Amino acid sequence: MEKKNVHQPVDSLPEFKQLFSEHKKHVFAIALSILRDFELAEDVLQEVYIKLYRHMQHQEILNVKAWLIRVARNAALDLYRKNKREITGFDDDYFDRIQYISEDPLDQIILSKYLQLLNSEERQIVIMKDILGMKHREIAPIMRRSLSTVLWKYSMALKKLRTGVMKEEF
Repeated sequence: MEKKNVHQPVDSLPEFKQLFSEHKKHVFAIALSILRDFELAEDVLQEVYIKLYRHMQHQEILNVKAWLIRVARNAALDLYRKNKREITGFDDDYFDRIQYISEDPLDQIILSKYLQLLNSEERQIVIMKDILGMKHREIAPIMRRSLSTVLWKYSMALKKLRTGVMKEEF
């Protein structure tokens, strides 16, 4: 059986840079969905890649994307818990910098307008599913939820988003 997305210990800086380029948006998006603060999400991005580099010096990772998202989510949740009183929500510059997650103008409009309608867990699931292209069965272990719970929360989040769109006056 062929292993897909397996990375042996990192031997070179170019290989590490390639991993960073491939997955930085995923890491940043999940951190931002939890923290809703651009600078804190950047801090998590940096922390996660330092951990990745150290981890890959000694061990292989079977699924780098899932490993990165799990570590990013845990780091963001830890940071959120430590700074919960100071994290006030989306800062003024947040929507000007949303292109960091997606370069597609339509994605930017949808994200900037409607992510505020969702709670943190719903935002994480929607970003992982619709922006990062992950499958529900990949999201469940990262969220530490059952597959049925992830499916239900995703469905509820979409319902909230549809309701938000319906209330908009064009």
